[in-house]
Amino acid sequence: MATSVNSSTSTTSPLSAKTGMAGLVSGLDTDSLVESLTTSNRSKIAKQQQSVQKMEWKQSAYRNVTKALKEFQSKYLDVLSSTNFRSTSSFNTISASTTSTKISVASTSAASAGSILITDVTQLATNQTITGKNATSKALTGTTDANITSLLSDITTNGSKSFLMKLDGKVRTITLDSAFVSSAGSDDANFKTALQAKIDSAFGKKSGGSSIINVSLEVGKLGFSASGSQLTVSALNSDTATLTKLGLTDGQTDRLNMNKTLADLPLTKNAVAVNGEFKFSINGNDFSFKSTDSLSSVISKVNSSDAGVTMAYSTITDKFTLTAKESGAGENIVVSDNTGNLMNAFGLSGTDGVDIVKTAGLNAELKVNGESIVRSTNAIEVNGVKIQLLEKTAADETLTISMKEDGSSLKDTIKSFVTDYNTMIDLMNGLVKEKADSDYPPLTDAQKEEMTEKQIEAWETKAKVGLLQGDSVLKGITSKMQSLMYSTGVSGGISLYNIGITSAGYTENGKLQIDEDKLETALKTKGSEIKELFTTGTTGLANQLNDVINSATKTTGVKGTRGSLIELAGYESTLSNTENSITESITKTNKNITKLKTTLKTQETYYWNKFTSLETALQQLNSQSAMITSFGSSS
Repeated sequence: MATSVNSSTSTTSPLSAKTGMAGLVSGLDTDSLVESLTTSNRSKIAKQQQSVQKMEWKQSAYRNVTKALKEFQSKYLDVLSSTNFRSTSSFNTISASTTSTKISVASTSAASAGSILITDVTQLATNQTITGKNATSKALTGTTDANITSLLSDITTNGSKSFLMKLDGKVRTITLDSAFVSSAGSDDANFKTALQAKIDSAFGKKSGGSSIINVSLEVGKLGFSASGSQLTVSALNSDTATLTKLGLTDGQTDRLNMNKTLADLPLTKNAVAVNGEFKFSINGNDFSFKSTDSLSSVISKVNSSDAGVTMAYSTITDKFTLTAKESGAGENIVVSDNTGNLMNAFGLSGTDGVDIVKTAGLNAELKVNGESIVRSTNAIEVNGVKIQLLEKTAADETLTISMKEDGSSLKDTIKSFVTDYNTMIDLMNGLVKEKADSDYPPLTDAQKEEMTEKQIEAWETKAKVGLLQGDSVLKGITSKMQSLMYSTGVSGGISLYNIGITSAGYTENGKLQIDEDKLETALKTKGSEIKELFTTGTTGLANQLNDVINSATKTTGVKGTRGSLIELAGYESTLSNTENSITESITKTNKNITKLKTTLKTQETYYWNKFTSLETALQQLNSQSAMITSFGSSS
């Protein structure tokens, strides 16, 4: 129970101006006198502040209703919701199933009870691909001849020399020391053997004993290769001289770097830009890239375009691939270089078998209920059942799909719909019907100073009751909803009553109740009528309910075209947060409070000056009286 406020506690605002002597001579209680003389203005300020508080509470209450309506709308009336009562698919009471792992099935609202037999799935649909015939990147081979003699001499004179080698992210330091010099000898064959031993020691060997990384030294040029892997060499501690003597460069690799520019890619086929640009087309979609663009930007732009392909680069095969997004037979990938030869350098354009390897897409071929059909995709729909083909069938194998009536899931969803609807109606009716207690107005600042936090909280809980008592906006919303819920569907010819959903009674103020047995029977016998009741065009119950909620909670559009609750109280994180009637009234009232406070301060200063003048006059009178008295005494 809220703690009562002492009747002697002032409901007016405290003094704002204290300038002058406070009864030092006269003995008057100047504070009380000034407070008494300015009571009218301070009372006006307090009432205005209480009015602002009430408006803020009302705004919060309206917004809570808006939130509840929006949450209900999002759950049951939004196109993205799995329980969207405006969609016919939500009223599907047919369940499709199969015991086979070679297909997956799902029923739609168009499905009916029965079965589907699938046989002779001799071919699945595939996507056309184009892949480069040869590796795209230059091998990791010296750009100049290896200066073995100079390198070995440098090791003998200045100590060991090292460089870094990375294999698919695994980095090892390859150190060439005096022992290496002894085993390397002075000819290429011994140097190659010694270096191979060093690298084998660093990275290990395959289970069969062969090297993971192979060293080559042909015509004076040193090279490294690792099947299916990416190799990179780099300088250790900025020692690029060692790599230079090996004929290699810092950061040299045998795969493409996605972040490198097109001009810097070590392509086997040179891509020659024209005026710094490459231009090509895929399936009639034109692309243009500068030589300074990165490889990743090319792949990203192609994949996000309308070209209908997916472009990828594999560091394992060192090849590019284009895969058609559309499956089935036919020419689904057409590539041409328009300016420069970038796609040819990527191995994605040219002559099949020479430059590229083209794999044709295939159609799915099968029999459904004994009828041979051909489809360009593995996702087919038969008699309202969506079927995904996953594997081919064996000879004489039959895949059976059973469609049976199953309204249990829809029954639970409808029950949830009614429960949430009742909660929403209960909230609005509760606010409209609760009675305000005039004994609990908003507290003034002066009253709060004499109360604890718990006392203030308890008081304000009481003060917030009945703020929207008899509110016409909320009554209008609930009235529309109730009229709608008791109406009859235009197309289906039934109402909620016919499926076991009726009024919970006069005392429940528009809430609904469910006869579960009647609902279950209706789901089995009136499936199409129920679907029409909720979903048919603009007359469908769910569509009309969505319109009612929109008319109250719409936040889009300019001021004056939004929902009734939004125009009145606004909503967070939208333009209406400040563009609404209550906020405008609060702003206007606060401006008035500011003016009243200015007037109050002027009044208080005026009276303080008067009393200060009185104190000054009395002080002077006392001084004169004292002088006269002293003259009389001296004579």
